[in-house]
Amino acid sequence: MMIKAKKGVPVLSLIEQDDLDICQIFNEKSLSNMILHPRPQKSGLALAGFLKSTEKDRIQIFGNTEIGYLNQLENSKRETRLKNFLALKPPAILISQKQTCPEELLLQSGKNKIPLLISELRTSLLISRISATLYRHFSRKIKINGVLMNIMGLGTLITGESGIGKSETALELINQGHQLVSDDLIEFYLDPNDEPVGRSLEKIKQWLEVRGLGIINIIDLFGVGALLEEIKLDLVVNLERWDRKKKYDRLGEDNLYFKILGKEIPMYRLPVALGRNLATLIEVTVKYYISRRNGSKTFIEHIYGEDEHD
Repeated sequence: MMIKAKKGVPVLSLIEQDDLDICQIFNEKSLSNMILHPRPQKSGLALAGFLKSTEKDRIQIFGNTEIGYLNQLENSKRETRLKNFLALKPPAILISQKQTCPEELLLQSGKNKIPLLISELRTSLLISRISATLYRHFSRKIKINGVLMNIMGLGTLITGESGIGKSETALELINQGHQLVSDDLIEFYLDPNDEPVGRSLEKIKQWLEVRGLGIINIIDLFGVGALLEEIKLDLVVNLERWDRKKKYDRLGEDNLYFKILGKEIPMYRLPVALGRNLATLIEVTVKYYISRRNGSKTFIEHIYGEDEHD
């Protein structure tokens, strides 16, 4: 996974993230500062004088511990600690839980052109959300053709050659109450837990191509609840045209995987033939995957037992 990148994220972009609940901003002229690292950093050790632990490219987080520590210091010590710490010129400081910013912090951050952002969120949630935002930018990305959906809480990627019926199947699944993430082209990246997450490109978000109808707006037809911003990829269902000469798994023994961003995601192949209800088959595939993940046995394991089968 890429940890650093030549191009960073401007601090200004954090303010545009509604889920960070930023309620107050100081030193606005410095919001063009660039964040060059995907993980924010708690600043406790640095404020205590251990500056070697601080990476200047990372946004710094001041939680209850940091603000409490500063408030209990004598004025001269607080001034010295902040002066030494802010001389490192981190891109920004983010204070959690709507805490009051010490006057010396305001003064020294202004001198060093470091923006201060105050959020209403508790520290752990704030770090989690910032990390998710930054990893979307810094993580290695890949674009894949297909349809990505949320089916019973699982990120399900439907793949297959053009014209095989992916979008029409997705439309039926949406009509049954499942959610669309993206049709035709999906961008995947690795999140802070090193899991592949898929999202739609901005230009095609909420649009679905259905042959005979054209490109339809999912929100207009089904409401905002039918669309999901992004989802972790759990399962891949590959649709392929029925081939009489090909052997297909009939006993649930095949263990297939789809490789993406260095990860292997469980995959099932579904042959497409006249009269097969693909939406139902995909829905059952997801249910089958969930049951297997929860310990359900295959037919062979049920008949012969795991030892005999091995």
